[in-house]
Amino acid sequence: MLFINTSLLISVDDVPPVIQNCIDNLSETTPLGTGGRIMSWTSPTATDNSGVVTLASRSHRSGQFLPTGTTTVIYRFVDGSGNEAICSFDISIIEGNVSEFQDNSECKT
Repeated sequence: MLFINTSLLISVDDVPPVIQNCIDNLSETTPLGTGGRIMSWTSPTATDNSGVVTLASRSHRSGQFLPTGTTTVIYRFVDGSGNEAICSFDISIIEGNVSEFQDNSECKT
């Protein structure tokens, strides 16, 4: 009689990527009538225990014009096993009076 002992080791990656630099909400004021402003921020990054992680999607890019009001910015990272991590933050653009600015040279009169 011949006995064969085989074993199969299956490794399951259920650990989502870890996000770095997910910033807090931002709030900026812009002169009345501008309709918004160009906003810049440090884009988040991610690492993963598998060594492979991709930026699957983002709703907005740093340096983009954002309208007056609140815009939610979302970054979605995914590893090779399909685990995902999300960074989201709000950017509020508020139109204000010229007198509200400390340096009026930035405002049109």
